[in-house]
Amino acid sequence: MSSIRGGQPAPGSLLRVGSYNVMDGGGDRWAGQMELLASLDLDLLGIQEAKHWERSDQARLHATAEKLGMQPLFAPSQSHGCHLVLFYRWPRVNCIKFQPDISGGRFHHTVSRAVLTVDKLTIRVLHTHLHPFSPTARLTEAGWLTEYASAAGLSLLIGDLNVSGLGDEDPADWNAVPVHLHSRHRKMLDSGSYGDADRDAMHALSRAGFTDPPLHLGLTPPRTTGHWGPGTEMWDRRSDYVLASPSLAPAIHEHRVVDTPVTQALGDHLPTITTFNLRVPLLQGAA
Repeated sequence: MSSIRGGQPAPGSLLRVGSYNVMDGGGDRWAGQMELLASLDLDLLGIQEAKHWERSDQARLHATAEKLGMQPLFAPSQSHGCHLVLFYRWPRVNCIKFQPDISGGRFHHTVSRAVLTVDKLTIRVLHTHLHPFSPTARLTEAGWLTEYASAAGLSLLIGDLNVSGLGDEDPADWNAVPVHLHSRHRKMLDSGSYGDADRDAMHALSRAGFTDPPLHLGLTPPRTTGHWGPGTEMWDRRSDYVLASPSLAPAIHEHRVVDTPVTQALGDHLPTITTFNLRVPLLQGAA
């Protein structure tokens, strides 16, 4: 599902930004994932769960970069080896600064920050994988990110945020989700019972100014996970995002999730892609 805004853009004006959790490093699915990602011709790509990619002198990391024809920025995770890698397509995209952990080890995984130049614009790119088990911890982590939603400058937030989007539907029946997993996904009420899906981290990011592309385009947001099975969380939901700061939001041109039988067989998340038209007049001089 996708939507396009603004008609046909000028040649070379589009910036294609993706987020993809490859699930435990990809395993024997890696070759198929690389074929898929190479076909998408992305300019920026955030990979989560790059497990074991640091082994053998980062052999899998560099093999991925070669397959994609992109440059890698590696950010070690604090937990479970779920490393992050931000890939960028040089020379159109150039990295001038990179910090693999702006939180000083306070994230369950990590949050990296890259300062990139694209078509004479400077864009700060945050890449993260928010806490998978605790809504409270996710909200705390979101607090490290909200300052980048300032109207000053251009910022992107890419990653597996492990939180439902604003307006996303809850499961038709929460009993379909095992009760021992409800603490990951639901709000705990003062009574000690559970309410609707937790959205606190997304509320914090949205109120700070980050824009969610499918909502900006008037889409019903497509799922990014819930298809993998047989499993314990067979609930179509969003977890993967590309969010834009206020100065960059007018450039949002298209949003889609690659949801096909092929991508459904490649892992428990689906590639999420947002395309920006960098010739939008409101952007000029915003950086």
